[in-house]
Amino acid sequence: MLLEVPDEFFARWIRDNYLELIKDALWDTTRQPIGVKFSIRGELPTDEPAPQDLATALAIPPTLPSTAPRATHAASDADRMVPRFTFDNYIVGASNEVAHSACEFVAANPGAAYNPLFLYGGVGMGKTHLLHAIAHELRRRQPGLRILYNFGESYVNEVMTAMKNGRLDALRYQYRGQCDVLLMDDVHYLAGKDFAQEEFFHTFNELYNGGKQIVFTSDQVPSSIPKVSERLRSRFEWGLVVDIAPPDEEMRVRILLRKAVREDIPLTEEVARYLAQRFPTSVRELEGALNRVAAHSLIRKVPLTGDLARRLTEQIVSDRRGRLTPDLILKVVAEYCQLQPGDLKSPRRHRAVSTPRQIAMYLIRRHTTASLPTIGALFGGRSHSTVLTALAHLEGLLKKEPATERAVRDIERQLGL
Repeated sequence: MLLEVPDEFFARWIRDNYLELIKDALWDTTRQPIGVKFSIRGELPTDEPAPQDLATALAIPPTLPSTAPRATHAASDADRMVPRFTFDNYIVGASNEVAHSACEFVAANPGAAYNPLFLYGGVGMGKTHLLHAIAHELRRRQPGLRILYNFGESYVNEVMTAMKNGRLDALRYQYRGQCDVLLMDDVHYLAGKDFAQEEFFHTFNELYNGGKQIVFTSDQVPSSIPKVSERLRSRFEWGLVVDIAPPDEEMRVRILLRKAVREDIPLTEEVARYLAQRFPTSVRELEGALNRVAAHSLIRKVPLTGDLARRLTEQIVSDRRGRLTPDLILKVVAEYCQLQPGDLKSPRRHRAVSTPRQIAMYLIRRHTTASLPTIGALFGGRSHSTVLTALAHLEGLLKKEPATERAVRDIERQLGL
C-alpha cells in the first residue's frame, strides 16, 4: 500500500505512531501481509512503479516478494538491539563459558541443535547481552533472517491487547508466520498468565515444528518457575538448559577494566579489584558502582582513587540498608514469588507459600533489627519458636538447593543489598 503524505514529518509521525495499527487492519481485511510505503506529495519513491504503471500495478492481486516482510521486520527489530551487546564484548569465564558457547553455536546454526536454548541465572548475569549477541551475529551471517526479540512481560501485554481488540490472528501471524528466530527475554513473566501461556504454547509448537530457533532467558530454572503449565514447562526443557552463575573475582575485574577502556574511564586495577570484591553477585550492580564512582570523579574533578571508591560504595550500602523495613522485605519477597503479602501471613503450608515465607523471615532477621517475636507477629501471630524452626529449615535448603540460594540472592539484589 502506498500512502501519500505532505512531507517527511507526516511520514515519520505515521510510521512511529500508527504503522503497526495500519498493518493490523490490512491483515484483518486481506489475510495477507501487505507492505506500507510512503510517498511525499509530488514525489514517488524510487522503488515504486512509475505513474503510468501504477494503475496496472494496483490491479494485480496484492502479493509481496518473500524478501519484503523480512527486510521490514529486521529493520524494526534492529532498533531494539544494543550495538555493544556482541560476542566480542562479552567477557567469558568459568561461570558462563557453556552458555556463551551454546549461544555462538545457535547463531551459527539456528534450528539445528540446542532448540530451544534456555538460559537462566540471577539479575545482571549477562543473559540479555547474549540474546542481543545472537541477533547481531545472525544478522551478520544471514541478513534476511526474520528475528523477533521481545520480553515476557511485553508479550503478555500484546496478547491481552490483541484479545481485547479482536486482533489475535494478526498477533499469531506476527509470531508464527513472520518469525525465523524467536528471542524471548524474561520468559518467567508468563507465570500465572493462563491465556498468554496457552497462546505461547501453540506459538512454540508452530515454530519448533517448523525448525525455527527459539531462545529463552529467565531468572529461574524451568522446573522452579511457579504457576506455569506442565506442558509449557516441558517445552522449555526440550532443548538445552544452561545456568549462568555469578562471575568470580578475576572475571569481575576484567569486566570493569574492559568497560573502563571502552568508556575512557581512568580506572586502575587496584580500584577495579576493590569494586569487584565489594559487589560480587551482579554485573549490572558492579558496572553501576563504577558509573557512580567515575561520575563523582569527573564532576568534582578529583582522581578516581581507592579512597573515593570506598567512600562512595560504603555510602551506597549504608543508604540501602537504612531504608529496609520488615514490611518492605515482605512485599518484595511476595512480588518475586508471584504471591500476595497476605499469602505469606496465612496459615497455608504448601511449599509454594511456605518456602517464600521462610525466605522473608530469613531476610528480615538478617537485614533488620526485628526480634523473633516481632517477626512472628508480622507473619500472622506465629510464635518465636516457629520462626526459629522456619529459619533453621531455610538454612538447610540454602545448603542443598541452588535454586533457593539463587532466589535469596536475587531478592537481596532487588532490595539493593
